[in-house]
Amino acid sequence: MILSMPKIIKLLPILRCVEDFFIPPLCVVCDSALGNDGDRWFCPACINALAANHSQRDDVCPRCSQNRRKRECACEFAWDFSFEKVFSAYDYDSTVSSIAKHIKYKGKSRLAYHTGVVTAPLLPREFFMRADMVVPVPLHKSKMRRRGYNQAEHFARGVLNGLNGGGAGLGLKLRTDLLIRVKNTGTQTKLDREDRLQNLIGAFAANPQKITELKGKNVILVDDIFTTGATAESCAEELLRAGCATVRVLAMGRD
Repeated sequence: MILSMPKIIKLLPILRCVEDFFIPPLCVVCDSALGNDGDRWFCPACINALAANHSQRDDVCPRCSQNRRKRECACEFAWDFSFEKVFSAYDYDSTVSSIAKHIKYKGKSRLAYHTGVVTAPLLPREFFMRADMVVPVPLHKSKMRRRGYNQAEHFARGVLNGLNGGGAGLGLKLRTDLLIRVKNTGTQTKLDREDRLQNLIGAFAANPQKITELKGKNVILVDDIFTTGATAESCAEELLRAGCATVRVLAMGRD
């Protein structure tokens, strides 16, 4: 008997339960058994590790989000970004690195969303005040075809849904149609900040069909990992050139 697609879709929850019974789902970070709290991605130990990571960021620079327990920043006399400030929920440690790699390289788009939901309660609401919209750092269309999704978009969507039902209480909308990536820069993992900035020249552009919607707006730009700030700077420059009033940056991890 050949089942129709609607019937297969209805059977999926049952099949997942059977699969979980015979092959219990494991933590995406450490492969330990999951707890009984209903979290399908993280075991209790890794949830605690994320919470501890965040709690140890109690002395961060309010401008660049550098954890000053680990390293002093130079923002007071050497800030050279066009965006206002950065906020990151976590330091880039082994747990966050594992999550980021699963999201970017192993097809786990739902993990990006879930991490956003888990992270939302840790974010200061004042960071979102007076913001008009949330814009994820876009992927080039060729990378989007290969990966199938934009991890920054999924993380941002999870954050907004974790902040009182889609960000409605804050008046925020997720916009994926305002900023586009017109240049495929490839991976920048091994480049320093200057090389990254050079590589990103002309990489982003405001959507010419939507540019009027950016005029005078306060934007929160979302990325997964903030390292040198080169990608965020390239995006912010284009958003400000298109007429945005301000840009702030929200990142999952601060490297």
